[in-house]
Formats: sequence, structure tokens, C-alpha cells
Amino acid sequence: MSIYYKYDWDEENKELTVYINPTEAFYEFSVEYAGNHDKLSKRKNLLDAARKLASEVLSKGTEVNTYRVKFQQFLIAVLDEKNGATRELIEGPACGNYKVKQNDSLKDIAQMFSVDEDSIRKVNQLDGDTLFIGMNLKVPCYLHTVVTSDSLLKIAQRYDISRESIRQLNHLDTDCLKIGQELKIPKRTQ
Repeated sequence: MSIYYKYDWDEENKELTVYINPTEAFYEFSVEYAGNHDKLSKRKNLLDAARKLASEVLSKGTEVNTYRVKFQQFLIAVLDEKNGATRELIEGPACGNYKVKQNDSLKDIAQMFSVDEDSIRKVNQLDGDTLFIGMNLKVPCYLHTVVTSDSLLKIAQRYDISRESIRQLNHLDTDCLKIGQELKIPKRTQ
């Protein structure tokens, strides 16, 4: 079974958009894709799978300039056909906001959301660890749209993150969710 389950073809730009099969666990896929081990190999596999799909669904001899890789509605990578070069693209980097409280440290906040300190520094353009009370700190995250079978517990388990970190980032007072509600899920680090 292919990692991709559907596609869109843009004739004008010679661009094939491929969608990662929703049965793939997003957290597992993103760790494998973004992890330091075999990073190039994973990207090569994405490109090879996209090329294979193109050969099956497009007319023979159709030229493809780029492959856009999407997971649900999120664009996670653009793969150039020329020389197999890869450039990553995240559509409007998703971030949640956390208001710094008294005695909060960067380390404490990173641990609370299970993200690494460097990611928080980078997304907030911080040179050091200095934080100020009341400062709005961005926290890197995924976006998740609630579906019928979702519960906060199931979502937390799917992304391997605590329910409390999801509650904190989304300012939730309860575990009750609404279908179609968009949740920010902290990008958990290993």
C-alpha cells in the first residue's frame, strides 16, 4: 500500500500534490520524517513514492516539476523533481501562545509542553533564556481538527502528549470537545 492515498494535478505549474494516507499516525510519521536519523533516506522515500504514484496516474511522458506533500490539509514538504532536491515548507508555522507567569523558566515551559527549549527559542527569536512576566511566548504545535470519534484522551495518546499540555495550550477548562474544533497540539520532542 502506498503512503499516499490521493493526489491533485496542477497542469499549469506541472505540480503534483500528494496526500499522506490518513491511517499513518501523524506523530510517528513526523518523528520519522523530521528525526535526525536517516533524514535524507525518509525524504528520498517520500520522493520515490510520489514518483511512483505519478507514473501510475499521469499520462506517460508527463513532466512533473515539483511534488507537494500534504498530511490532511497541512503542507509539510515540497520536493523538487530536478536533481531530487528537497526544500521543506510549513504553511504558516502553527504556534500556540502561552503567557509567561511569575517563576516560569524556559526549561519549565518546555517541559510542560514536552518541546525542546531550542524550538521555543527559535520560534520566538530569543537569544537566551530570559523571559518576562506577561510575555506571550509562542509554542510550536500541530493543528488538529476534532472529528466524531475524538476525545481529549485519544488525541493526547495519538500525539503522545499529555492532556494537560493540550488543555494549557488551548485554554480549555474541560475535556469536552466540539466536532470541527481546531486544537493546537504541542510538537512533542524525543
